[in-house]
Amino acid sequence: MGERFYGVQALRFAAATAVVVTHAVDLAGTRLGLETVLAGGTLENFGAVGVDVFFVISGFIIATTTQGQTGVGAGGAFLWRRFRRVAPIYWLLSLPILIGMARGGTLSADVAAATFLFWPFSGLEMTFPALGPGWTLCFEMLFYAGFGLAIAGGRRVGWGLVGAYAAMLAAGLVVAAPVLRFWGAPIIVEFLLGVGIAWVWRSAPRRLGLWAVGLAMLGFGLGLVFGYGGIDDVRALNDPWNGLRRAAVWGLPSALLVFGVVRMERTDRAPGRLSRAAAFMGDASYSIYLVHVLVIRALGRMFESGMVALPGDGVVVVTVVASLAAGAVVHVWIERPLLKVMTPSPAGRGLERPRA
Repeated sequence: MGERFYGVQALRFAAATAVVVTHAVDLAGTRLGLETVLAGGTLENFGAVGVDVFFVISGFIIATTTQGQTGVGAGGAFLWRRFRRVAPIYWLLSLPILIGMARGGTLSADVAAATFLFWPFSGLEMTFPALGPGWTLCFEMLFYAGFGLAIAGGRRVGWGLVGAYAAMLAAGLVVAAPVLRFWGAPIIVEFLLGVGIAWVWRSAPRRLGLWAVGLAMLGFGLGLVFGYGGIDDVRALNDPWNGLRRAAVWGLPSALLVFGVVRMERTDRAPGRLSRAAAFMGDASYSIYLVHVLVIRALGRMFESGMVALPGDGVVVVTVVASLAAGAVVHVWIERPLLKVMTPSPAGRGLERPRA
């Protein structure tokens, strides 16, 4: 499958930018005590929805690019490809924070497990990795592990894993246990919504795409008008019932948005300059997502030192622009070279496909 979904690439970039904006507003308001236009209302933390969009896209891309791949060799090759795509750059960018935590005596076994083993629930409350956004990678890797097993074992194993997840999700609503908080987390539903989109988008009438985008905007808009409670922070991860609300209030509109964009896109047309730019920034979105935390730390120290004085909205703009630029640089000069060094496994070279 050689299709390249430029609309999805643009969504990836938009999702990463939304997360950066939310954290930039937090830097200006919480850390620096400055007023910003976005602070104080539902828009302040709305950018956190970028994570939900990412999860749906991930499910869609993985299911789309692995169609027809079965067997133990294919499953192993898939897991290696996802590991080399996610882990090395993440661990590398985590090093400055890990070193700082080790020197300050704050690096705990729980944080190390969340960072290196992608296990965020040593207790009933989430332990964030050293690099904060890495919490989402814990769920990404969990989804990849399950999907890899489904590829290796076939359709029956895949449906068995879905059933096991549903059972753990239901059990986690009434039983408090770390393994259920992680393996049965409601937010995993968003990956499965993406998988579902991969199954149905080709057969759906193209006009449904516009309706889906419209319904997605309506869903997001209702949340902005009436509020979305505590689904924008760690409460949605520590409380399964709140997690279900997030999957409904943000996950479903995110799925409608992804479906709509995919269904409306014409993958048989040559891309224009704007589409190619979106594709590049979409490719760089992972680096942007990871490195923006380091940019915010550095800029926070600079603004606190008084070296540069800006109003709150100026801080937000500078932070967002610097984060996007840093992410693009890291993508070109670090992420891509790392991927070239960590070549696909011999068993998976024949299975490697263009990334959507």
